[in-house]
Amino acid sequence: MSFLRCLSAALLATATAAAPALAQCNPNDGLSLPGACCVSVVPVLPAFPPINLQGQGNCITNCAPGAPWNVNIQISPPGQVFCDIFVMNISIAGPTPVNGLLIAKYARTWIEPGTTGVTRQVWRFLVSGDLNYTVPATGTSPCPFPKSAFAGNSVHFTGSIDYALDCGTVNFRSAVQLTHLCAQYEHASWSPKPFGTPINPDTVYAFVGPLPFVWGGGAPPAGALIADSERSTRYNLTVSPLQWDCLNEEQVVNGNLATVAPYCPCSSGPMGPAMWWQQNLTFSYACGPAINGTYTGISVPPLEPTGLSANPLGNWALGPAAFPNTRRLWVEFGFAVSPDNCTNNLPFHVVTGVMTQGPAGTVIDPFGIAQTSTIFLDLQNTLVLVGGPPFVAIGFGGASLASQTWALNL
Repeated sequence: MSFLRCLSAALLATATAAAPALAQCNPNDGLSLPGACCVSVVPVLPAFPPINLQGQGNCITNCAPGAPWNVNIQISPPGQVFCDIFVMNISIAGPTPVNGLLIAKYARTWIEPGTTGVTRQVWRFLVSGDLNYTVPATGTSPCPFPKSAFAGNSVHFTGSIDYALDCGTVNFRSAVQLTHLCAQYEHASWSPKPFGTPINPDTVYAFVGPLPFVWGGGAPPAGALIADSERSTRYNLTVSPLQWDCLNEEQVVNGNLATVAPYCPCSSGPMGPAMWWQQNLTFSYACGPAINGTYTGISVPPLEPTGLSANPLGNWALGPAAFPNTRRLWVEFGFAVSPDNCTNNLPFHVVTGVMTQGPAGTVIDPFGIAQTSTIFLDLQNTLVLVGGPPFVAIGFGGASLASQTWALNL
């Protein structure tokens, strides 16, 4: 059976299945084995509930957010396909309804102190999916939907979902963000959906929830990395049964994130206040006592002059006791070379992810040491689904799996 048929069967079998329930918060998700090297692990996660929250959509043209519109975001409980790969159905009700399937990569977890003395635990997923718009016959474009939706094409989104569990009441809250980048990224010649004529070259489409949310720009944080990890997957999707083995997290060392300069790669005119920011990210990661790999950004001008960029969406504006309170949010995109000696997977990557800055959270690093940070940067590589062996390929612009993640803190 081909990988795509196997995946389809797995999606049907697991779309409503939940992970094993946990009785309480537990900062150990089973992915860190201090001192281990290239060892298979299985995450231990709670049963995440469905999401139903009020949010907003926005068209960000020439790096200037437009007038947002209200939506309702519904997401089914994650169904597990592989050790760290889940699927979930999403439905966004609004002026132009959106629905489809998200592929979610489990990234990591951390603990935050609550303002009432009760802690909360946050689990982060990085997601991608090809979603379908219900476009009205009298609708206009480029807002509130991209022109490609007129032809019945699916629209590719990447994003993140954070599940936050109140450890006292055992109640979950969630934060969701989804972004469709401009055509230079989504429909480039190297994407699964290349278009000869640029479609929406100056507009980014985004959904966020919950409310209230304040749209706007701001420079991202920068500095030395702390308490960081890298995680790889040993996979082979041409065999039966399919191989997808999660390996233990490795410690990131000698890392630094620099903010270089503002720019606007999605622009056709005067540039607005929500400028993107060029970033420079470098680090190494250790497998036991030895360096096992490095991460270096690849310059791809004019899209990514320094190898990585942060696209600001804004910040939530909830009360201090409500998740995600006043957390700031950036969408990340980049190109990198990052070999992994445990798997010998391809070392070149298109990376997507998210950076948030908010309340202090505590993570347990791969050495087993607790570290505290207010900034959580999570990246994943993107292996787009293709119709034949090896069934995945380096790329961006379509539903994808991720074989490597980087969980970073400043």
